[in-house]
Amino acid sequence: MSVSNVRAETIKSIIVFQDLSHEELDKVASVLKYQKYPQGSQLIVQDQKASEVFFIVNGRVRVEMARLGGKTSETLTMLSSGDAVGELALARVGRRTASVITQMESEICSGDSAEINKLFEANPTIGLKVFRSLSRILAEKLGDTNIMLRNTTS
Repeated sequence: MSVSNVRAETIKSIIVFQDLSHEELDKVASVLKYQKYPQGSQLIVQDQKASEVFFIVNGRVRVEMARLGGKTSETLTMLSSGDAVGELALARVGRRTASVITQMESEICSGDSAEINKLFEANPTIGLKVFRSLSRILAEKLGDTNIMLRNTTS
């Protein structure tokens, strides 16, 4: 798995970046790295402290959470091309709330949240546009979680 630089064209289909101009995409691309991951690669490990954010260029990942006791896991959702995962690290660095595993060979761009936030501080318009998109996505995820919990039987 080799890591390479990212070009604006690579990330223009990522949902959180869709409101950015070509020039703004170039700036974001400068703080990201591109990598292909084989099927079964673990991008995020639940409960580990990490600060990396992942953007799925092409492929599919499964987000899963270990049940209490850690013997079994439950799939929370599947994410695919255009989606972001680990985006909570942009707001706070802490322990990961779920694990993320590639379900097929996947092309992923990733970046350290501190570097990305540094870019946003230097370019507030980019930060505003990205955080606006992220807030919409997180609101949808929270709504989906609420529905899932409501439909869970105990």
